[in-house]
Amino acid sequence: MGKVGNSLMRETTGDVIIPAKALTGFCSEVLMKLGVPGEQATAIAGNLVAADLEGVASHGVVRLPIYVERLRAGVVNPRPDVRVASETATTAVVDGDNGMGQWVGMRAMQTAIDKGLSAGCAFVSVRNSNHFGAAAYYSRMAIAHDMIGFSFTIGGINHMTPWGGAEAILGNNPLSIALPAGEERPVVLDMACSVAARGKIIVAAKDGTPIPDDWAIGPDGQATTDPVEALKGFVLPVGGPKGYALTLMIGLLSTMLSGAAFGSEVTNMYEDLERVQNVGHLFGVLPIACFMPIEIYKKRIDKAIREIRGVPRAPGVERIYLPGEREQILAEAQSESGIPIKSSVWAELLEVGRSLDMAVEG
Repeated sequence: MGKVGNSLMRETTGDVIIPAKALTGFCSEVLMKLGVPGEQATAIAGNLVAADLEGVASHGVVRLPIYVERLRAGVVNPRPDVRVASETATTAVVDGDNGMGQWVGMRAMQTAIDKGLSAGCAFVSVRNSNHFGAAAYYSRMAIAHDMIGFSFTIGGINHMTPWGGAEAILGNNPLSIALPAGEERPVVLDMACSVAARGKIIVAAKDGTPIPDDWAIGPDGQATTDPVEALKGFVLPVGGPKGYALTLMIGLLSTMLSGAAFGSEVTNMYEDLERVQNVGHLFGVLPIACFMPIEIYKKRIDKAIREIRGVPRAPGVERIYLPGEREQILAEAQSESGIPIKSSVWAELLEVGRSLDMAVEG
């Protein structure tokens, strides 16, 4: 798609509404301009837009400009040979050949699913990857195969301190677990180990809006509502020392089995455009049929979902949601209505397109 014009969008307060198909086509063309093969570019663009469809703007197209910078700088391989470096019937180590994290992640999760279909519960560890976007994209891949999916990753920036420390040596290291259901929507947990994902602070900085004072501390060690200052400082772990322990464990699981970078080995994806990152992930599947008949499981989980949703509500609460439910409902709606993108983010994307000699209109 060579041109994104005003016919494809309408202005709202601070937002530009763009159809998912048009946004996917734009992002795909940007990546292909940088040497990413068509199949990979389309898959990566679809991954990014899926996050925006669900309202997870922190891991959607807002990330495209930094991916473009890293591809241009030659520190990400646009045409990776993603391969299985070693394996057993139920495990594998995947080498991403420094490819785009979304492509590497999809290939590695599919490897876990394939092993789950043939041999049972499976886990796949990954090295030599890059930032892979929203963790739920990969865990959710298992749902169509009646499997519970797991997706862990180490962050592409160290911006959290050990509890009691004064130097960032940890990422916020997201994790996702996705459980299929029967008649109900799947239950999908996707969370960073910080109070808020750093990507949300990036979005706020681009939009010039303040952040809550419990998201981050500035470089002076004080709580801040200024997203620009927050990006210079540290994100805060959810649950204090428990969040620190969780981010540590997810980081170790994502790296120690494959040889991916951890701690002082982690570079800054935004500031270091000279060194590859060697990001690590861990993917896993639990085929439900290995434990009980699928139809019995689905009846049980549907009952559990309805019980949770059906408890008496606190004053002012209209509905109780399960993890991932809001995002799925929003994605269904925005697939029809279009995706709201912050005007500041859209302007940056258009500039990226122009810099690649794409025909775009703002």
